[in-house]
This record gives sequence, structure tokens and C-alpha cells, in this order.
Amino acid sequence: MKSTFKILSSQEYKRTYFPYLEEEILSNSNALQVYEIERYLKGILIPALSYRTSFSFLIIVTHGAVKQCINNEIHTISQGECAHISEGVWTDTQFVSEDVSGYVLAYESNIYTQYSLFQGKQVEFNYTPFYKLSSYDFEATIASLNLLKNELNLPQSRANVYLPLFYSILSRLNTYAQENRVSGREVEIVHYFKKLVNQFHIENRAVSFYAEKLHLSENYLNRCVKHITSKSAKQWINEVSIEHSQLLLRDLTLDIAEIAYAMRYPSPSYFSKIFKKIRGISPISYRHSLFS
Repeated sequence: MKSTFKILSSQEYKRTYFPYLEEEILSNSNALQVYEIERYLKGILIPALSYRTSFSFLIIVTHGAVKQCINNEIHTISQGECAHISEGVWTDTQFVSEDVSGYVLAYESNIYTQYSLFQGKQVEFNYTPFYKLSSYDFEATIASLNLLKNELNLPQSRANVYLPLFYSILSRLNTYAQENRVSGREVEIVHYFKKLVNQFHIENRAVSFYAEKLHLSENYLNRCVKHITSKSAKQWINEVSIEHSQLLLRDLTLDIAEIAYAMRYPSPSYFSKIFKKIRGISPISYRHSLFS
């Protein structure tokens, strides 16, 4: 039995989806990286399989457009807008316009620890996948990104300079997360619920498992997820699981039964039933559509 898809590191992600990038970018393994979209994202293979990464990244567009799918939700990022893809979520780039420009900012989770050490306190940010910035905040974000990119390109590493620049960007976005949320607690719960689902959906598809992990009642977790996403917690779990199975269906060496058992479904017929309920077609029909 082949293993299911792993979460990609920064270098694995670039070498899988950006075969024509120059070696300087391909070999960069720094915990914080900034690139111009026109130098980076325009080289991505489209259509690409959905993937998960061990790092988070921002896409900020100054001209043109990028279409990014984040956990089954499609966001078109145009001038003055930003997408934030958190580590571990399912995502893929579906479209990049020929005239696109802007920035991609990638960062590892340990960057939080580094900043906390400098600040002498723990820092927290609220996660939102899409931002439409005001003219002032957009221009200020671009200015910060330019400074950060130039700082990271210097031969000497000055964490005491570039970390505050990076966190000024996240702090600015954080004001939008605070303004746009219906309830801060609900958004935080749903954010951590999604991260847990991405991590455990193969072994555990019971809502009670995630409620226990979050120290919540099952009813309250369901209510939060429904309020924020308009989907039930169970539906969200099933959709993440089926999206993962769609990646396995691209591997013609695996039959439907192998995939069903790899995804820990009790039987191939039950897997097919859930797949059809979520996607509207059977796994076999979906596989045929990929190669017809």
C-alpha cells in the first residue's frame, strides 16, 4: 500500500510545482522568504493538484489577478487584496493572469517563536484566508514588503530588523481579521477545528473527537462551524476527507478499494456513497473524468 500524500516543505513545494525557477529560489530554505509574484507564482504548473504545506504564505496582488482555492473555497485576489494560506490547509492555484504582479511571502511556524523571544512575550494572530485592504493599508503593506525583501537579501542576517517588519504586516492584517469576524471566539474555534481536521481526518471523522480536542461540547462546536462556514462540522470533515481521496484517485496504481481502506472507510461501497454525496459523481466516474 502506498502512503497518502504528505505535507510539503518549502523546497519540496517549489521543486514540485515550479520546475523552471532559478536555483537561487529553489534552494532557499529560510524560515522567511519574500518574492515578486511575476518572478515566482507565474511559473506554477496549472492545473495543479491540491496540496498542503508545512509553511504558511501570503499572496498580495498589486496588478492582475490570482485565483486560489483554500479549503474548498475559491478566492480571486486582485489589486489591493491578499490571501493568507495557513500551514496544513488544502490549497491550489487555479489561475494566474499574464499581467500579474505583487508579492508572495512564505514563513515557517517557528518564526513566531523567534519573534516572541525578541518581544519577551507570546504573540497571537487571528487567521482569515482573504483580505480586501484599504488604499492606505495596501500601500503600507507593499512598502513593508519592499523593505522586508531588501532586508532579507542582505548578506548579513539581522533578525532584530526583519522580524518586526514581518510582524508589522501580520499585525496590519490582524486588524481586518478582528473587524470582519462575527465572534472572535467562534472564528478562533473554527480556525483550530480546521487545522485539526487537516491533521486527523483519516483516523478520526467523528465530530466528538474534535470537540474533545478543543475542550468543547459537540453541540457548541457544530454551532460555531455552521455559523462561520455555513456548513456542519461533519460536512466539513467529510469534504476534507473526500478532497484528499481525489488526490489518491489520480494514482492509477491504486484501485478504489485500496483508496477506501487507505482513507479508513469501513468499506469501498460506503466510501463511494460518501464520495457521491459530496461530489455528485462516483469515485470511478471522477477518475474517468480526469483522464478522458
